[in-house]
Amino acid sequence: MTAFFKAFVYAWQGIVYAVKTQRNFRFHIAAMVYVTAFSFFYELTKGEYVLLALTFSSVISVELINTAIEAAVDLCSPEYHKLAKLAKDAAAGAVLVTAIFAVSVGVLLFGDIAVIKEIFRYYGSHIPALVGLICSFGAAWIFIFLPPKINWSKLCKAKFGDKEK
Repeated sequence: MTAFFKAFVYAWQGIVYAVKTQRNFRFHIAAMVYVTAFSFFYELTKGEYVLLALTFSSVISVELINTAIEAAVDLCSPEYHKLAKLAKDAAAGAVLVTAIFAVSVGVLLFGDIAVIKEIFRYYGSHIPALVGLICSFGAAWIFIFLPPKINWSKLCKAKFGDKEK
């Protein structure tokens, strides 16, 4: 039974690794938070929220798979190789296709100009909410572009042991 629960710990470690090291992963998380927040201005059905959740999970999952492929390729081929590049490019292409799908879903669900105007009116007349939104953009910028520094040496020793002994 403990092996079963350890699998969850390992999976969580993979997600944390992606958050700490992958800027695009952090961007997708921030986008997911904003889309969810703005979705409350719309009268989405349960089915539309399910579609939104499936879209979010697709993008996040493919980003995690891309991260895994990049790490495996880097391990197997530390020097440049055209097949390693092809593997990484194909994985990145899968993320791009999924992101394009996500944007298409977003346009279909949130393309109502009347609601978009209402959102602008709301933030224009509720200054504290506008200030909060602007501050959240700053926090999102920091989350996406200024990740915590990672001590790669310590990480590698923890994962693979000290090979220099």
